Amino acid sequence: MNPLVARIASALVALPLALGLIHLGGWWFIALVLFAAAVTLFEWNVMVSPGDRPLRILLTLVGVFFTASVMLGRLGSDLGIGIVFGLVTFVLLVFLFRPGPMETAAQRLALSLTGIFWVGGLLGVTASLRFLPEGVAWLYVAFSISFGSDTGGYFAGRFLGKHKLYEKVSPKKTWEGSVGGVIMAVIFVAGFHVLVGPKQVPITELLLATVFGTALGQCGDLAESMVKRSVGVKDSGSIMPGHGGLLDRVDALLFVGVFLYLYALVGHGLSPTWP
Repeated sequence: MNPLVARIASALVALPLALGLIHLGGWWFIALVLFAAAVTLFEWNVMVSPGDRPLRILLTLVGVFFTASVMLGRLGSDLGIGIVFGLVTFVLLVFLFRPGPMETAAQRLALSLTGIFWVGGLLGVTASLRFLPEGVAWLYVAFSISFGSDTGGYFAGRFLGKHKLYEKVSPKKTWEGSVGGVIMAVIFVAGFHVLVGPKQVPITELLLATVFGTALGQCGDLAESMVKRSVGVKDSGSIMPGHGGLLDRVDALLFVGVFLYLYALVGHGLSPTWP
């Protein structure tokens, strides 16, 4: 199948299902996030801990637990410090008694902990947007920024790209693609603001935030590319034909989601209602 056709087809299957569960909310949404956490964390652990399936499964479960703790606001409770330090201690003990090749043990330990906090933690924060006032609208903004940037960057880079953005990390990305991503994200956000909001945020302010959020999301994409190149893989997985792994699709969203969550809390005084 043509890569572009596969890319569009897999998106048309996955996106409506995800949006439906987001609108349902409640445990349907929580289940969606935990499934996404399991897939992305497992992809991460396959990249950084090759050849040790039991360890990858264990670290994935630890990461999913952390995602749930963040998403449901448990880190803000009296147990928050205990959860973080208990998690770090547990992973340290796992590697102490199951170090594998000693020459790479410290590197794999560091990357495993990074994955839990980066992939699991940032996904939990992004999911917390759903529990804000107009939470569905905030998630639409996050998707519009990250996926709009990805779509605009893909087509602008493919047809107009000439100047490399950061060749050492991602040889195919161009400045033209980056600018195209910003433009497409702004168009997407403007359209969804008219349709679903969030209505408490003026459109001009939101579009300015979109420009910054898009740049941050592109940094998230580059950060994952850096990790992939350092461990010698092209895609984080193959769950989505034409897209690679799920982590490849949400790497920008994780950075965008955290930015929007802090923007909503600090810039507009909103607070989540935890389930």
